[in-house]
Amino acid sequence: MQSRRTKFIFLAVLALFVFFFSSDFGLIDVEKTAIITAIAIDKDNDLYEVTAQIAVPEATDTNSENLKTQITAKDTTIGGAIKNLGDYSGWFPKLAFCNLILLGDSLLEDNVIDVLDYFAKSLRVQDSALVALADGKAGELISKATPLDNISAFALQKIMLKNVGFDADIASTDIKTFCVGHYSLNSSALMPIVKVIKSSENQTDTGGGGSSGAGSGTSSSGGGSSSKEDKNNLFDARTTALFVKGKKVGELSPELTQTYSALYKTFEGTSFSVNDVDFKGQKTNYLLSVVDCRPKIKLHATENDLRLSITLKLYCKISDHSADGSSEALSQNNPIPEKVKEKAEQYFTDNINELLRTEKQTGCDFMQIKQKLYRYNHKQYSRYKDNYLSVLKTDVNVSVFGQK
Repeated sequence: MQSRRTKFIFLAVLALFVFFFSSDFGLIDVEKTAIITAIAIDKDNDLYEVTAQIAVPEATDTNSENLKTQITAKDTTIGGAIKNLGDYSGWFPKLAFCNLILLGDSLLEDNVIDVLDYFAKSLRVQDSALVALADGKAGELISKATPLDNISAFALQKIMLKNVGFDADIASTDIKTFCVGHYSLNSSALMPIVKVIKSSENQTDTGGGGSSGAGSGTSSSGGGSSSKEDKNNLFDARTTALFVKGKKVGELSPELTQTYSALYKTFEGTSFSVNDVDFKGQKTNYLLSVVDCRPKIKLHATENDLRLSITLKLYCKISDHSADGSSEALSQNNPIPEKVKEKAEQYFTDNINELLRTEKQTGCDFMQIKQKLYRYNHKQYSRYKDNYLSVLKTDVNVSVFGQK
C-alpha cells in the first residue's frame, strides 16, 4: 500500500514538472508581449492590411488610464500580416485576449470566410471573439475613441454584449457562430454593421493617444504616443449584414434586427415605441418594456404543403408616454390600453412578415428554415430542399399582454 502511494506521488510530481518546464518562457515575458484586444482587417489591392489594437497598461500618480496603440502590417495572407506585426515591432502579438475581429467593407468584394477561416482554425484566437463589419475602413474605425472608453474594442464589446435588461437590438455573432452558419446546409450567416456617429459634445483627451503605422512594401508598423485625440464618437451596431456563401446579399434595418432578436435571443428588458395612438382625443406616443417574451417557431411539411408557423407572445408594461396632464406612467399597476396592444401587435406582425420577405428576396436563410426542414421534417427534405423559400407559406400570430 505504501509503495503504491509513493508511486502515485512520484508520478504526480513528475507530471507537474513536465507541465512546468514545457511552457515557453519566452512568450510570457511581459516586456516583450503585446496584448491585442482587437484586430481590424482591410484589403489593399492584393494585400491584407491588418491593424492590431494593443492595450498598454500605464498607471502613474497623475494618469490611471489605459493607453492604446495601433500597429498595422500587410501581407498576402492574414497569418503573414499578423506575423509581420511582431517582426516590425519587436513585440510578440498575443491573441489570446483578442475579443473582436472587425472586417472592412473592402473585403466584401471577396468571400469573407477566406479571412475568418484563419481565426476559426487558429488556436491562438478564441472562438468566442466577436465578428463585425465596419461601415468603411476597419483600420480607421478601430482607432476611434468614445467619451467613456479610450479603447474602441472595449466600447464595441459593451454595446454588442449587453446584459439582460438592456435593449436586445443587436444581432451579435462570434467566429464560431458565423462559421457554423456558413458551413451549414443553408450557407447563411449574419453579423452587425458598426457605424460611427458623432456625439453631441465635442470632447478631447490630453492623456492617452495612439497612432497607426504607414509605410511601403508588403507591411508597415507604428507605435503609439501621447497626443490629443478626438473622442467625439459613438458606435451604432443595430444594422445587420446578411451573408450567403460568404458574400453580402442584404441588410436588416434596426427595427427588423430588434424583431429578429425577439424571435431568437433573450428579449426581456427591451423597450420599443408605439406612436400616434389616440388617447383622450390626442395623439400619444407610448414606450413599452418587455417583461417576458415567448416565441415559438414550427415548420410543418407535407407532400402538398410547406408551412412556417410563428407565434410571439409579449408581456409588457408601460414605461412612459407623452400624454399631457396624466401621471399614469408612474403607476405600478397601469394596464395597457387596447389600442396600444393592437398597434404593438401590428408592428411586430409587419416586421416578422418583412423578415420573411427579406429572406426570400436575398436567399439568406437567417431564420434557419432549411435546417428545421432537415432535422424535423426529414422525409420531405428531398422534396423541398431546392425550392423551400419559393413554396413556403407562413402563419404569423403576435399577442401583446399587459397588466390587468
